[in-house]
Amino acid sequence: MRMSRRLLLAGLLLVACRRKQPSASAPAIPLEPLRVVLASEAELAKLGADVVRRPWAGPIVQVLAEETPDGPVPVPQKKLTGSTNTDALFERGIANLRAAYPQPIRGDRTVKMAKADVQITRFADNYTVARLLLPEVWSKIAAEGGGPLFAAAPARDILVWTTSGEDSDQHALRGQARTAFQSRSFPISPAILRWTGKDWSLVDPNPIPPP
Repeated sequence: MRMSRRLLLAGLLLVACRRKQPSASAPAIPLEPLRVVLASEAELAKLGADVVRRPWAGPIVQVLAEETPDGPVPVPQKKLTGSTNTDALFERGIANLRAAYPQPIRGDRTVKMAKADVQITRFADNYTVARLLLPEVWSKIAAEGGGPLFAAAPARDILVWTTSGEDSDQHALRGQARTAFQSRSFPISPAILRWTGKDWSLVDPNPIPPP
């Protein structure tokens, strides 16, 4: 009788523990509002933000966010369970970004600097710089340019890029990246990236000169 009671108690405890454990297949956040935005470790540290992130290029990281009426809100680490597949959530966020904002980079939202072969791109949404995460967009631009492709993600709402390797254009690119980083809301980084054919890699941290 005592053994039966012990077995019964053990069974009840096992059931209770299983109920408390989160399901590995059920993430703690809904999938449809997920987006991925870019940020830098330095700017996140200033905000004291403990958010879901993964490395990307140089000082810039990918941040998991949820779309809200007021714009993207980064997902805090505490919102995920230990069993959540974060890479799968990031891939879903990029897929959602691709589906929601299919506009090409070139168009009436992209302007060329008057004295340099540098493009400045802005979209009327919160994901201008996040479009750097869409390789099909930049593969096409690189192919059309027939040469190198460089870009900067100085702030959330502005992209600066060029297909020119000329010294004067590279100088203008760096200057524009530093200016936008220092003057716009939601700064990210003045760093200069180069398109590798599949993704972006850091070529120049492009630091802000001391005053």
